[in-house]
Amino acid sequence: MTVQEEYQALQEKIADCDHRGDYIGLARYMERFLELTGVLYGKESSQYATTLNDYGGIHRDIGNNEKAEQAFLQAAELIGNLLGTSHPDYGSVLNNLAGLYRLMKQYDKAEQYFQRALKIYEETLGKQHFLYISGMNNLGLVYQDQGRFAEAEELHERSLVLLEEANDNPIAIATTLTNLASARRQQHKLEGVVSLLERALHIYEEQLGRNHSLYAYGMNNLASYYMTTGEYEKAKLYYQGALELCKMLFGEESRNYEISLRNYQLASRKAAEQGGTV
Repeated sequence: MTVQEEYQALQEKIADCDHRGDYIGLARYMERFLELTGVLYGKESSQYATTLNDYGGIHRDIGNNEKAEQAFLQAAELIGNLLGTSHPDYGSVLNNLAGLYRLMKQYDKAEQYFQRALKIYEETLGKQHFLYISGMNNLGLVYQDQGRFAEAEELHERSLVLLEEANDNPIAIATTLTNLASARRQQHKLEGVVSLLERALHIYEEQLGRNHSLYAYGMNNLASYYMTTGEYEKAKLYYQGALELCKMLFGEESRNYEISLRNYQLASRKAAEQGGTV
């Protein structure tokens, strides 16, 4: 098999893993794919920068934050050199870095990078563009992390209106519904929250099926809501579904599985206490 043939075969495997939400497979194949991209196009090419960005995203999603940060920073430097620091592609790498720093709980740094990305999107693409809308959503999540829930709610509401007007990205609508539900729940505005989360879960199921990581995410969000309202049996059932999916998609050694297991165990204990069996 030639290098080009191996490259094409890996592309197909990566696309299949991405479609199925198989992050373990993605991480395994992307290591070699990045190497081959450097061989075929050079490590100073736009193709290599794009692959680095994708590589960083996969490692972010499976919790390898150090690898993700290195990849994003290298991609940002390459894209800045190739296209300039005002290009939307540069903004997208900044957006990815911001998301990573949010996961690492470096919220000030996350806010800074999201603001920079938003400015680039606004100046180059306009406020109606999906990347700008997505950036508003992301900044809203940082505001939630910082306890600025009213500001977050406003950003998520604006994002949802624009996404529903465009009506061409149901997954983004589902994610925004979830973000809005979270901002309202944090302010104890519980009326209507469950319907937002149920609508999001339905979209994930309809668009991606029940074996996708975002479906697990949707179940986890509903479980968390029911923990808030003291409906522990419902929470237990949704956490159980999320746990089973995390085991399949990420493996039992992953951070996602570990968190899901803790959540399920807590809900099970609360449900047992509520039912008077403990």
